[in-house]
Amino acid sequence: MSSIVYAGNDFSEICSAQVIEDAAHEVGAEFVEVPGRAGGAVISTYVPPMDVRVRLFLDPGFHPDVVQLSEMQHKLRSWLCVPGGGTLVLPDDPEREYRDALLIGASTWLRLFESGECEVTFTLFDPIAYGALRVEREASFTVGGTWPTLPVFRLVAAAGSAVQVSCPAAGEVLCIENAFAGGEAVVIDCAEERVWIDGEDARDCVTLESDFFALQPGGCELSFVGCTSFETRFRERWA
Repeated sequence: MSSIVYAGNDFSEICSAQVIEDAAHEVGAEFVEVPGRAGGAVISTYVPPMDVRVRLFLDPGFHPDVVQLSEMQHKLRSWLCVPGGGTLVLPDDPEREYRDALLIGASTWLRLFESGECEVTFTLFDPIAYGALRVEREASFTVGGTWPTLPVFRLVAAAGSAVQVSCPAAGEVLCIENAFAGGEAVVIDCAEERVWIDGEDARDCVTLESDFFALQPGGCELSFVGCTSFETRFRERWA
């Protein structure tokens, strides 16, 4: 791919693209002042939104006349002007996508003919990229990427009082207590921190000691209790 895909629109039919500025990630920090200590004490850290600048080159594959050129520029404006933002795929990293991207700046076209170009700036409010969807049906697997990722577990419950998913190495346990007859479909979304049993909201069945945990890059060994089948769905994430 030599162009961008933004909010579901593939720009390659009209223009090519080049990333011209893609900053390294920063780490923001919240801190408190401590009497007698220089500076402050860090209480939490976070990765703030990141800007990326892209140059668009008009490249429709033919020589447009004035009317066609105007139509293409109007189409590009409509694709870029998405008030709610969307998912962004960049030409130098076509296998991954950024969610919650929003266009925050755009220049005028430098030339008005077939070689026209402009610069656009997106803010990546989620600056960690997502890879392709992975579905694992074994308890042991390897998580790729460079950043923790929040999974979705899909289970079929056995008859009993609870189903449980845990990551023993991290000491994290997620337990759903319910009077299961057997065969119920249980979905656990760790990103949304929500649970469904046969499509019904079951957040009140999550025990107080439970953790909606992330999968860390590298080898992963999970434990599933109280179910007859299971699968783990996630997208590898990349800083």
